[in-house]
Amino acid sequence: MKVESPLSESVAQHLRTRIEQSARRPLSPQEQAVLDTEGPKAFILKQLLSKKFRKWSVDADTQQNITRTVDAALKEQKPIELVHPMGGYKIWRLPSSPEVDWAEFFGISHILQYLSGIAAGYAPGVHMQFFMYTFLPQRHDNISAEDIERYVSSFQALLDAFSEHLPSNVKLSIVRDAAFYSREEYFGLLDERYEMMAMGFNDFPQKQRDTFLTWARQNIQWKGVEDWTQLTHEQKEEKILRGAVYEVVGIYTVEKTAEFIMGGQRIVVFVSPGTNTIGIGSTKSSRAKFWIGTGVLEDREGALYDVVLTPSQWERTADLSRTVLEVNLLPLRNLGSIQVVHQRLDFSQPGESTPAATG
Repeated sequence: MKVESPLSESVAQHLRTRIEQSARRPLSPQEQAVLDTEGPKAFILKQLLSKKFRKWSVDADTQQNITRTVDAALKEQKPIELVHPMGGYKIWRLPSSPEVDWAEFFGISHILQYLSGIAAGYAPGVHMQFFMYTFLPQRHDNISAEDIERYVSSFQALLDAFSEHLPSNVKLSIVRDAAFYSREEYFGLLDERYEMMAMGFNDFPQKQRDTFLTWARQNIQWKGVEDWTQLTHEQKEEKILRGAVYEVVGIYTVEKTAEFIMGGQRIVVFVSPGTNTIGIGSTKSSRAKFWIGTGVLEDREGALYDVVLTPSQWERTADLSRTVLEVNLLPLRNLGSIQVVHQRLDFSQPGESTPAATG
């Protein structure tokens, strides 16, 4: 007979609660008072902009756009629609690639906790749509279509598992770029606009250029669909610049996908801050994007915290004391065990690199 340790029992209960209860909670007396005295509009806006989850400020224009979206939903008594843009892949630098791991599990749980108040106080509820770039990483990151399909399938399996425990007024779904364009159309648009954007890339502010170049440098799979490992330094730098330009093209100039995300019909929720975006991080204590991160639990004197680590953070924690526990929660490749680190992780000191980004 298997004897459970106090830690394994605590971890098992923590993870079960995450999947079964993240979207379910009663309103606090203060929340109920806002709903009763100020009405559903004020209640929903306060939930969306709650400092408990929001990690960055939201400018006045973004607040106005959010208010318009909420007004439209209330007028028709429809669910509040939100969209979370993301790369449709698991970064190759992690051992869990190409499928989801605990980072996605924690990220979905965090989003559901964020939305749980709206679900509790607004009967039509919420619909969170994860918009996945699946064509774009194939072009600028050298990632195979097969690896991307494995990621999307595993992410859908994870959503399905959470969905079994959701209130009836909470919906999760995936929307892919392939819903708007055929493969040929999409790559045709990328190539058509690449030259124009390449010529203007140096006109971007230096900080913005550096961000896109850093993303490309960290995300490119040098031994992917093509083997780029033997390229010269100059040739690799050309691939990095190419990847950065394609990122700009894919995010900002492909009309149908840009309109879906930024057209004002949905509230954009993201891990990081951005224009017309509510930035909530990936967990209560993490800001790393879950598709380019891996999940662990922190054990802080018996209290468990969900953490998403970037690849560089993962490498920096390799020698820390930890316990690896078997988990029988979900039948997914990377969720059969979980690592529990026995200290608070602090990456505020030099050595922390900029997290990789979308795709």
